[in-house]
Amino acid sequence: MAWAKRKTPVAPVKVTDEPEEWDYFEHGELQHSRGSAVCMTCEHFTYSCTKQCVTLLTCPIHQRLIQQGEHLTKRCPHWQKKRVLEIGWCPEVA
Repeated sequence: MAWAKRKTPVAPVKVTDEPEEWDYFEHGELQHSRGSAVCMTCEHFTYSCTKQCVTLLTCPIHQRLIQQGEHLTKRCPHWQKKRVLEIGWCPEVA
């Protein structure tokens, strides 16, 4: 199986707070990235919606919110390639 080749296991992240209560990343906490290694392509990147249907871009590793647009141009040192690319499973498409 393709997924069995993974060398470093990724521990599941437990979200303890509601993302609406999280703070945004401070200026300078995320690094600029010109390649494909940006927040949006990270294994840990997620999003949720507020009760007012506003999309929140989130990083459960840091338990922080990402400013709109920064998910396309920045990353953090914990960036990891998405596992779905390795195992060929993408539930959000279903």
